[in-house]
Amino acid sequence: MKTSRFVLDVATGLLAGWVGLQAKGKAESTLQGWGEKVFPPAPGQKELPGADPTGHGDRMPPSVLYRRLVDWRGGDGDALEGDDLEAGAVWFHRALAYGYPVAYSVISRRIPLARAGAGTLGGAALFGAFHATVLPVTGVQASLSELPKAWWVWEGGSHLVFGVAVDLVVGTVRRVTG
Repeated sequence: MKTSRFVLDVATGLLAGWVGLQAKGKAESTLQGWGEKVFPPAPGQKELPGADPTGHGDRMPPSVLYRRLVDWRGGDGDALEGDDLEAGAVWFHRALAYGYPVAYSVISRRIPLARAGAGTLGGAALFGAFHATVLPVTGVQASLSELPKAWWVWEGGSHLVFGVAVDLVVGTVRRVTG
């Protein structure tokens, strides 16, 4: 019985990751457009690492991390372009986008308090753990003080949407399966 619940939680997390990725992608593009209208970026800000997913996907954290991995393995990450870079970047992003929901699904069954905030706390924690700390410190993303104000709208907002979408799937599957 415990094994089947664990397998169900893992499967639920994978489904939640897929749904969360779809929701985050839609929210990110919508929020970027809205955020840039309300808080127009200063000249050059969209050129910074991590500042413009629609115009500079090659400078977003998953692309930068993939280049670093290629360099670390003895290749030339700077030579990566187009489909090769995008495929590697997608792999990095999906590792987190599926890993977090699986952990959330498994842990929240054992510790129901983990679902407090209907996923917003989890989304905020992901944003804080990566975009607000690790990525700027490691140079994968520009520092928070350099990024445009609109970045907070689309990056922070899309992580909240991701957390809520993940929680919605986990909660729905739990209600249906018991």
